[in-house]
Amino acid sequence: MKRFFHKFRCLTAVLVCGLILPGLVSCAKKPVSVKAKVELKSDPAGATVTIKGIERGTTPLKGSMNPGVYLVKFSMEGYKNHWEKVELGRLDRKTIEVSLEPETASVLITSSPDSAEVEFEGKKLGQTPIVIPDLRHGQYKAELYRHGYSRQTASWTINSAVPKLVDINLDSNVGLLVLDSKPSGAEVFLDGKPVGRTPLKEQVEEGKHSIEVRKNGYNPAFQTVQITSKTTVKVPAIVLDYKKGSIKITSSPSGAQITINGTPYGDTPFKLPDLKPGNYEIRLEKAGFDPAERTVKLPPGEHLDLKFNLDSNTGGVDIVTQPAGLTLYLDGKKIGISEKDPENRSVSKIYQVRNLSMGEHKLTIAHKRARPEKKTFSFTITKENRIIRPGNLSLWIPNAEIVRDNGKREIGRIIQDLPRKYEFEPSPGVKFTIEKSTVKKITWLPETE
Repeated sequence: MKRFFHKFRCLTAVLVCGLILPGLVSCAKKPVSVKAKVELKSDPAGATVTIKGIERGTTPLKGSMNPGVYLVKFSMEGYKNHWEKVELGRLDRKTIEVSLEPETASVLITSSPDSAEVEFEGKKLGQTPIVIPDLRHGQYKAELYRHGYSRQTASWTINSAVPKLVDINLDSNVGLLVLDSKPSGAEVFLDGKPVGRTPLKEQVEEGKHSIEVRKNGYNPAFQTVQITSKTTVKVPAIVLDYKKGSIKITSSPSGAQITINGTPYGDTPFKLPDLKPGNYEIRLEKAGFDPAERTVKLPPGEHLDLKFNLDSNTGGVDIVTQPAGLTLYLDGKKIGISEKDPENRSVSKIYQVRNLSMGEHKLTIAHKRARPEKKTFSFTITKENRIIRPGNLSLWIPNAEIVRDNGKREIGRIIQDLPRKYEFEPSPGVKFTIEKSTVKKITWLPETE
């Protein structure tokens, strides 16, 4: 533009000289300038100024121009062209300032396969295909990544307003992981994330990975595996170690002998620690009770609490004798002597015997003065009839010695003591009366033998 102004001044000077030199002979006056002063500015500075198709310089630019109307073009790489109308009058002083608008374009990023994540300038924008709008002139990069494919960089340059298309072919970086465990059905974690249960086939990205295998009742197992792209990696079956369990056994009543899988252990209550998983056959035995049996399955790492209610297999016998004072024998062993019942002198109090095993038993009642001296009775204890009361447990026993006035002695039983006589039984089944007036002395014999 300065060059333009310089040529413009030279041309004007020539014309003026040509016009006014002849007049110098007759006139001494100088010509008066009519040009305007102009300063052109832009934001940003450095824009090329073009007037009438001729580049005049770059902003900021100062110069003189003839009065008139001008269409000034401001252009700068990376910015849209700006046209400004400038009107100049005689002797004007003007400063023209313009703001340049950046030139932008959009980019469409696609990938094969699609749905790749796009990371641009540190931000995750979404998945392909994706459009990034309003990019100014310059060079750009974006990172594309998708599970099972190598991470790739997309690069492009914006140098015009024409939209860009960037298409990326992603390279697969996965291999096939084949994994099993003993026992199977274990949960598999790959790099801390669950991926399924054994047996497992899983597409895994290339590289080094950590594997964790978990199953209830077993200790977790850890392993590292190196995956190579487009290959199958088969991991030998991972053997899981079981967690040890325990079984606690109690019974009501306690004190029952424990047998497990045929091996005797202690008495209840009892706890067996550090047991392998599996089936256990448990049998409890206690005198006077039916054996109790149970088969239980102990899962790995479990703790079972087993309670047994033992059914009694014993019964009892209630013994009432007539008269009291009889010696009692049960199955050949002396168990006691029946006692007189204060409320009923003709029979004894109840003599109870318990914890008798099921089956047949023999009860013997005896007295040295009895005729006969003893009797034996049989009875059977069953679950339906646990308590037995045998009947007719009686012996004939003399209870008195009578001395008559004439000195005669008689031993027998006084059955009744009547007002004037005694009903007397000298032997079983023989009865008669004795006048009390004829009795000199009565000696009562002891109840027991």
